[in-house]
Amino acid sequence: MESIKLKVNKFISSQLSKFLVIGAFCTLQNIFWLYLLTTILNFHYILSTIILMFTVNTIGFYLNRRYTFRKHKNNNFLYELGKYHSVMLSSFLSVLTLMYILVDIFKIWYLYANIIITIGMTLWNFFMHKKWTFK
Repeated sequence: MESIKLKVNKFISSQLSKFLVIGAFCTLQNIFWLYLLTTILNFHYILSTIILMFTVNTIGFYLNRRYTFRKHKNNNFLYELGKYHSVMLSSFLSVLTLMYILVDIFKIWYLYANIIITIGMTLWNFFMHKKWTFK
C-alpha cells in the first residue's frame, strides 16, 4: 500500500502531471473560446482554431515554462517561446488536418473532434517540450 502511495505522490509532483493540469486548463479555454467564436460569433471552425492556436498556446507556454519545467531566467525566453511555438505549429498543422478529416469527411461534431485530437496530441507535445523546448 505504501508503494502505491509513493507512486501517486511522485506522479502528482511530476512534470507530466503539471503539464496535464496546465493542458487541461488550456483545453477548457480552447473549448470555451472555440464554442464562442464558432457557434455564437459564427466564425468558421478553422479560423477559430487558428486564432486559438496562437492565443491559448502562448498562455500554455508561460504556465509550462514557469510551473512545469521551472524556467525562471528570462535570458532564453524568446528562444524558448520560438521553440514552443515551433512544436505547437507542428501540432497545429496536424490539428487542422485532423479537424478537417473528422468534421468534414467523417461528420463528427467539431467540439468532439477537437477533444479527440487534443487527447491524441498531449503526449507528443509533452515529450517535445521536455526534450527540446525547455531542455
